[in-house]
Amino acid sequence: MVEIGVEYINYDEKMSPRDRRSHEHNVAYGLLFNMLKKHFGIEQPTILKTENGKPYIELDGVHFSISHTGGLCACAVANTPVGIDCEYVKSRDKEDMLRFAKRYFTENEIALLEKGGYCPTDFYKIWTAKESCIKKRGTNMGDVKKIDITKENIQFFCENGYIISINI
Repeated sequence: MVEIGVEYINYDEKMSPRDRRSHEHNVAYGLLFNMLKKHFGIEQPTILKTENGKPYIELDGVHFSISHTGGLCACAVANTPVGIDCEYVKSRDKEDMLRFAKRYFTENEIALLEKGGYCPTDFYKIWTAKESCIKKRGTNMGDVKKIDITKENIQFFCENGYIISINI
């Protein structure tokens, strides 16, 4: 069982970037708490963190992942490990994507990017998929080049200009 929730955020235009990020973080955890209550009956979860900073709950069969970016919060709760990531799809030129891809993507992922003609949506699908894998595993960004998303169980959702990737 995997349940996904998303919430859009409207900002006060006077908020600083730091305040916006903090607000997104709070909304994401509010979404998580609502989903844990609805799907697992957990009223007041205690969130702990691993050595690598991955948040978790000390209950067998209860797993979650959250992500937030520029106006969107996403959350996944599941009975098995799960990772979620979201990004707003911004325009990027081919050279920028290729430079980034050579540094962080595997050969298989670069081939996907090339096959799609260096489309920014494909770029963000690969990147969010990699981040969702890291979140599921509880590792860190040092492992990004070791992950090959073509060998993972990833689901993608495109919504209002955002890419949401879930690693199940």
